[in-house]
Amino acid sequence: MTGLGPWLVALVALVAIWVDIPHHRFDLPFGCPGICLRIGDRYYQQEIKTHLGLDLQGGTQLILRLQTEKLPAGSNTPLDTLNEQARKVIDRRINSLGVSEPVIQAIGGDKILLELPGVADIEQAQKVATQQAFLEFKVPDEANPGKFKSLEPPLTGANLKPTFVTFEGQAQSNAVVNFEFASPDDQRWVELSRQYTRKQVQIVLDERQISAPEIREAFTSGKGIIEGGFTTQSAKELSLLLNSGALPVPLEIAQSSRVEPTLGAESVRQSLIAGAIGLLLVVAFMVAFYRLPGVLAVIALAFYTILSYAIFRLIPVTLTLAGIAGFILSIGMAVDANVLTFERLKEELRSAKSLRTAVEEGRKRAFPSIAYSNAATIVSAGILFYFGTGTVKGFALTLGIGVAVSFFTAVIVTQMLLHGVIEIPSLRKRSLFGVEERAADIRRPEPRPVGA
Repeated sequence: MTGLGPWLVALVALVAIWVDIPHHRFDLPFGCPGICLRIGDRYYQQEIKTHLGLDLQGGTQLILRLQTEKLPAGSNTPLDTLNEQARKVIDRRINSLGVSEPVIQAIGGDKILLELPGVADIEQAQKVATQQAFLEFKVPDEANPGKFKSLEPPLTGANLKPTFVTFEGQAQSNAVVNFEFASPDDQRWVELSRQYTRKQVQIVLDERQISAPEIREAFTSGKGIIEGGFTTQSAKELSLLLNSGALPVPLEIAQSSRVEPTLGAESVRQSLIAGAIGLLLVVAFMVAFYRLPGVLAVIALAFYTILSYAIFRLIPVTLTLAGIAGFILSIGMAVDANVLTFERLKEELRSAKSLRTAVEEGRKRAFPSIAYSNAATIVSAGILFYFGTGTVKGFALTLGIGVAVSFFTAVIVTQMLLHGVIEIPSLRKRSLFGVEERAADIRRPEPRPVGA
């Protein structure tokens, strides 16, 4: 790789090192700790940190029971279907909270296991998991002044588009939740506003009034706002509940507990020591057996490590024991790709080819094997991620990312380093590449091609 390539690789390395810094105590270049962007009225912020799983940092564990006895009479939805629907709603809520790699599993037909890494507030976890989030718009009951009644059929939040929070009033201090009905409920909302102009409508969540605004004029679309003296946090929580949908069946907490890290600090320390020893042995083998290319492989491996870890922090990937195992396995794939390349290089050198020709031919001959093996591993990781749950997904994700990055380092970075060192006369020795010197190489340096 020549020209701009080495500079791009160096820039990627510098950005990766910046992302890998354990604690960002400065807010450059984005103006906040991490990455923050404002696009129109939407604000995006991604804190850069390492996310640890339940086995490494602890968290909250809940066992939820489906209260099927509270379903309306005549409901005939199968229990397994209700369980699956409830898990999907909980999954949307938890993901919106930013909890990485939660475990949401069915236990039998009427129970759900929920594990939330890093969440220490059990009460908040219980509220998010069990709140029904059934939204309904009611109109004045003319037969009972001061009371409200449901429409026929009820106008609920089942057909809402994604909601979002904005701020109104003086100094933009009042948080409100913006909503919009999809068809055909948008026309029902417009007709409701025409029929009840200058009257109050009631907005209830789980049979509790959250707002009773007066309709000042007829609406022209299915849009509206919910205001009720919300704080920023409570408005965001309401928006989250509406976006995730209502639970198909009421849930109750059967068991809750605060989970401590199962590995412990000492076990983590020992695992890191074992990993470091293994890495040092790999480095020693590569340098001893492949000499100068082995040194280049170590440099490429360092690049691979900092880039992979940076990607883990940016996505973010939750590191569990299984996820760390996937990362370590991908390191082996990175070394394997370099071994294939260097063995091909040595074969070309032994066939009396020049150093530049050997490097290029070795790359071409090793590339198919590297590409096919990495593609097979990535496909396998994709299947595991699609069909797996919990820690299996974490293993598959770290393995897939690691293999993809290792392919980049083996094909681009290692080759860039090889082409760089053969341009240095003092390093253009066959013995440094693990093969014996030729007499012609001892008598005169290798000629440089015209235009190279």
